[in-house]
Amino acid sequence: MPLNLSPQDRRLIFVAGALFLVCTLLAIFLSPPESSAQFATSYSSASEGAKAAYLLLQESGYGVERCSRRPAELNNPPNTVLILADPQEIPDETDKAALSRFLSNGGTLVLAGELSPLFVSEIAPVPSPVSLGWKTFAAQAPSLQALNAPEIRLDTAASWQSATGVPLYGEERSYTVMQYAHGRGTVLWLASSSVLSNAGLKESGNLDFLLSTVGNKSRRILWDEYFHGYRAAVPAGSAHPQLKWLFGQLGFVAVAVLLTFSRRSGPQRAPRGDSRLSPLEYVRALGQLYEHARAANVAVDVAYERFRYTAEKRLGLRPSATSAELAQAVADRWPVDREDLRSLLESCESARFFEDLSQKEALVLVQRLHNYSVVLKLFPEPTKEGR
Repeated sequence: MPLNLSPQDRRLIFVAGALFLVCTLLAIFLSPPESSAQFATSYSSASEGAKAAYLLLQESGYGVERCSRRPAELNNPPNTVLILADPQEIPDETDKAALSRFLSNGGTLVLAGELSPLFVSEIAPVPSPVSLGWKTFAAQAPSLQALNAPEIRLDTAASWQSATGVPLYGEERSYTVMQYAHGRGTVLWLASSSVLSNAGLKESGNLDFLLSTVGNKSRRILWDEYFHGYRAAVPAGSAHPQLKWLFGQLGFVAVAVLLTFSRRSGPQRAPRGDSRLSPLEYVRALGQLYEHARAANVAVDVAYERFRYTAEKRLGLRPSATSAELAQAVADRWPVDREDLRSLLESCESARFFEDLSQKEALVLVQRLHNYSVVLKLFPEPTKEGR
């Protein structure tokens, strides 16, 4: 059925459609694309990228953040780990001095990549003429990394031929992970960033090595993106204040068009009526019904079946599991008294068939089930609107 619109309405629809198209095109062209860089940047989902390692640390509760500012602009406390993996640009003397101060203050610097020797004064690994491929290297010295990851696997692109620091991993006269002391800080030098990459993180020992390197969750972890070319930019609104007024006016016009057309041509609906019974009134009415029918055992049966169904679903048990099996599974996952829970389940199992069950006994059983439900967090807590 065609719409009978006036010329003014058609004009408004055309303007609104044009504004929507402009906003869509701006969103497409201004949004940053998914990075597929072939180096260890936390933005890249390619095999050589490090997006998986960054997201894993972030979702595991570590204080990790991307660092898009030069080292001289950072305020780094001693308990900080700075990861410089595969830098793509050469640092200047100011950046090198800032990194030296960072190490002297007790920071930890993780280095990897061809340009990494230009960032610190320590002796660098010797690049290999060709990549030797993925190899497994055993721990060579006692360390926290060796304790959690006796072996790591990486694509060897360089190595140390002599132990100029503390060799953590490698082979005889060929080391792939070296550790140096620099002032109060530490330099951890990786012969290849592949141990941190999306492809390498799933290799045996590599994830444990990464977690042991960053340490506990109280440490601040900075993943450098400045030397990958991702610089902190001034927001467009600050650089061009006129854009704020432009987009503000476009938004105001769009809202005005939508409100004007919808108020004149929208369907008329009756206001939604509020329920006469609140949840609390419903509970009271149901309780009075049970009391009048002297069906205390039915109330126990309802609470018992709800508890069993939710607990079995949460634990992945079969519906025919016995009370002892359910109590054992709950005790394996939560710190509860297995025998007390088993006794309660068996009491509820028998009480629900006892028609002369007193209200006092039923209340005790239901309250105990409720207490276990709260401890196990089986049901969502009621909101303020539902109370």
